[in-house]
Amino acid sequence: MKVEPENIEDLWHLSKIINSGDYIAGHTERSWRPPGAKETVKKRVNVELEAEKIELHKYSNVLRVTGRIKGGTPEEYVQIGSYHTLDIEPKFPIVIKKERWTEYDLERMKEAQASARRPIVKIVVLDDKHANIATLRGYGIEFEFEIENRTSKRDEMYEEKKKKYFSEVLKAIENSRRTIIGGPGFTAEDFIKYVKERSPQLVKTLIVEHVSTAEKSGVYELVKCGAITRIIKEDKLSKEFEKIEKLLAEIMKENGLAIYGPQEVADALEIGAVSELLVTDEFVRTKPDILDTAKKCKAEITIFTSEEEPWKKLKRFGGIAALLKFKIK
Repeated sequence: MKVEPENIEDLWHLSKIINSGDYIAGHTERSWRPPGAKETVKKRVNVELEAEKIELHKYSNVLRVTGRIKGGTPEEYVQIGSYHTLDIEPKFPIVIKKERWTEYDLERMKEAQASARRPIVKIVVLDDKHANIATLRGYGIEFEFEIENRTSKRDEMYEEKKKKYFSEVLKAIENSRRTIIGGPGFTAEDFIKYVKERSPQLVKTLIVEHVSTAEKSGVYELVKCGAITRIIKEDKLSKEFEKIEKLLAEIMKENGLAIYGPQEVADALEIGAVSELLVTDEFVRTKPDILDTAKKCKAEITIFTSEEEPWKKLKRFGGIAALLKFKIK
């Protein structure tokens, strides 16, 4: 399959699709020393390597795939068998060859294509002292920076400094297509009034929600309360929060309709008892056939990919859990 990632989210999806043993081909540079020369020169080549190590560097927008070179052109510049690293960046086309493309791999590619059309959601939680700015991406919440309001109501220049504070927050969200504004008290509403005066068209892209804090935990409050689901129904993280809470609630009931662990779920799938399957991407990559089995049972499948709190909770259950149609023990 030939793919060309467009952004960091696509690189993140590729990091979950490319496995050790896959063949990856792409353009790169190799050092080459001409006969009789003392110094090496860089030559642009096309190499195909067998992946051994896959590392995503989120903060430099690079997916690094390291492995032994199995082929390449021009042949005189390529050393078969030597190690090389392909630095895959946005707008860097590659070819991925697998012995078998699993259902998980194909679903992941579809998800990457869908996320490319998904609007970026900006999240701001603020009070009269500071604001936390974050962006919800396909791989989870990315906290960007904090803006401080260096004034108090006792300050003679309070209103002027407050407007300066609001102007900095406005600058952080002005290019976003959708933004959720949340916080305790009335600061969020005051900010909306400020935006109406300065940028009335932007108000249409804002949604205001109440949360208990302007700290980073306030961002997670917005996710849990479903504010993001109302904006992007297919958002993975909100869905994961919803599903893991549903699982935990059923476990607490002790009614036998919620199970977890590889063997327990496998046994339930074998007799067609599974209504909903919850599984981490990590688990699926090691046992991709689990999806085919679940589809035969007509079970609803949710693959947890965010690596955020719901993903971590499911991982503690062995990476796989299920809600059942009927009690089996």
